[in-house]
Amino acid sequence: MQYRNGQFISAAAAVDLHLGFVPDRVQVYNYTALAAQTGVGKSLWINNVVANANALIDTYSAGVPTTSLITSNGITPVSFGGNWLITTYTITTISNANPGVVTLSAVTQTNGLSLANGQTITISNVDGMPALNTNRYIVSQISGNTFKLFDTFGNPVNTIGLGTYVSGGQIDIISYPAMAPVLNPINGQVITPGTPAGLQYDTGWAGVTLGTGVVGSSTNVIWWEAFYATPTGW
Repeated sequence: MQYRNGQFISAAAAVDLHLGFVPDRVQVYNYTALAAQTGVGKSLWINNVVANANALIDTYSAGVPTTSLITSNGITPVSFGGNWLITTYTITTISNANPGVVTLSAVTQTNGLSLANGQTITISNVDGMPALNTNRYIVSQISGNTFKLFDTFGNPVNTIGLGTYVSGGQIDIISYPAMAPVLNPINGQVITPGTPAGLQYDTGWAGVTLGTGVVGSSTNVIWWEAFYATPTGW
């Protein structure tokens, strides 16, 4: 079982809960409404039972709760979010060079994250050059549908002795800096690190959005719990 909980002071606006998983159940308690016995005191969303953006709510009036279903601005599960919808690109060939040149079928996709210099990627399922698979690389010197391959320290990846590309393969974008690093146009090494530095950040996330129908009024004290039943029970 995965479990997350927390408290926040409502601003009467939707709130994103970055959980690291899409929960099976989310329970929201409005301490302020419960103490006053007025307004929406409790909200419940159950995956595959309560529709997305809906919620079962307990509304208190003169201390008596009434359960109802709201069909908008309730609780919405989020997986990857925003533009993080398509991050994989198909490899059509990889050259034997220093650095190796990767050719893709395309570098942009509808509703997807476009390939850009400075991104961190993984390579998988390449036939003929297996040493490239499962490792992390930095994209550099994009030209048309090709880019040059560098490791995460900014060093060129020499593919001359790694065999000959046969078929298959894909890249998966796994991080993207808010500000891409400045790369040496000759060797691809990092001149100025991206911001933030290192592997940057992953713009995707998993969790839920608590809509305005369940977060109460401004300054209300909100407590939430999220549960996810893992296959092993842990």
